[in-house]
Amino acid sequence: MDLPLPTERVDERDTMFARAERRAGTPQYEAYYAARPELKGVDDRLRAMPELLAPGGRHYDPVVCGEAGELFRAIDRVETDRALVARWSARLREGSAPAATVESIVLELGAVDVGCCTVEPAFVYSHKGRFDADFGYPIEVGLRHAVVFVVEMDFAAMRSAPEAEALRESARQYLRAAEVAHGLAAVLEAAGHRARPQFDAHYDVILPPLAVAAGLGELGRNNILVSRRWGSRVRIGAVTTDLELPPGRRVDLGVQHFCSVCKKCSDSCPSRALSGGEKERVRGVRKWPTDVERCYGYWRAVGTDCGVCMAVCPFSHRDNAFHAMVRWVVARAPWAHRLLRWGDDLVYGRGWKPRAG
Repeated sequence: MDLPLPTERVDERDTMFARAERRAGTPQYEAYYAARPELKGVDDRLRAMPELLAPGGRHYDPVVCGEAGELFRAIDRVETDRALVARWSARLREGSAPAATVESIVLELGAVDVGCCTVEPAFVYSHKGRFDADFGYPIEVGLRHAVVFVVEMDFAAMRSAPEAEALRESARQYLRAAEVAHGLAAVLEAAGHRARPQFDAHYDVILPPLAVAAGLGELGRNNILVSRRWGSRVRIGAVTTDLELPPGRRVDLGVQHFCSVCKKCSDSCPSRALSGGEKERVRGVRKWPTDVERCYGYWRAVGTDCGVCMAVCPFSHRDNAFHAMVRWVVARAPWAHRLLRWGDDLVYGRGWKPRAG
C-alpha cells in the first residue's frame, strides 16, 4: 500500500519533549524562543508544573515512580552481551540470509515483531533538539536502511492507566527497546556494518512512520502505531544501518476506517488532546491531529505518561484467538466496523477508568 510521504522534515527542537527540556537562562533556551516566541508562554507554564515522576503529580507514588525513574536512568547504561554479539556477528559475516538472521537476533533480544524499510529523508529529524550538548546540530540523512521492531507492553499493567503502574511499564519497555537496539547495533558493527541504535530520547529518526513503512502496523487516531497483534500497546525501537535489507510492505489492518467510526481514544482522552473529527493535512499527509500541549500538560498534572489512549484502543486487547478473529474481520469487512465498535463498548465499556488486571 503506497501512501504519500511528508513534504518536509521535522526539527526535533520543535517537539514537545525537546521544548520541555529547555531551561531559562541557558543559551539554548534563549536561541529557541528567539526563533519561536509564540511558544514561550505555553512552554513556561508547562515547565512550571510538577515534573514527571515527582511529588505533586496527581498519581505520584513514591515507590512505583522511584522504580520507573531507575528504569529510565538504566537506558543510558545499557550493555550488550558479548557472547551474543560474537555468535550472531559470525553468522552475519557468513553472508547467508541476512534478513532472517537480523530478525532472529531482534526476537531473541526481546522484541515481538520486526520489519525493515528504507529511511526516507522525511523520516529523519532535521536538527537535534533534546539535549543541550548537541542542540541545533544538523542531522544528515546518512544510513538509508532501518530495522524496526516493537516490544509489547503488559496488558494488565496498561489497564491501570493513567496511574503510575502504567508509567513503570512504559519505562520497562523503553529500556527493553534500548537493549534490543543496542544489541542489534553491536552485532551489525561487529559484522563490519555501520549501525546506529534509535531508542528513547536518542532518536535521529521518527519511529512511527518507520514502523508503518516496515509493515508493522498503521498510524491510528491517537497518532500512535497500531501494531498487527498488540494494537497501541507497544513501544518502538530501531537500528539504522548500511546493511541493505529487503524492505517490508505496508499493511492494511482496517485501522483507518475503524478509527474513523470508533473514536474511543478521543472520547476517553482525559486532556481532550485527540481529535474526534476528520483528518487534516499535516506536512503533506492527511492524519488526525493531536494537541501536544494539552497532552503533555495532562502528563505533568498527573505525573505519568498517561497511556489511556493506548489502553482503551480496541486493537490493544489481549493477543488471543478471539481477538485475532476480530482483527481478521476488521481488516476485511469495513461494513462491520460499527457493529464491532458496539460490541467492544458492550464488553469493555465506552468510557475508560483505571482497573486492575
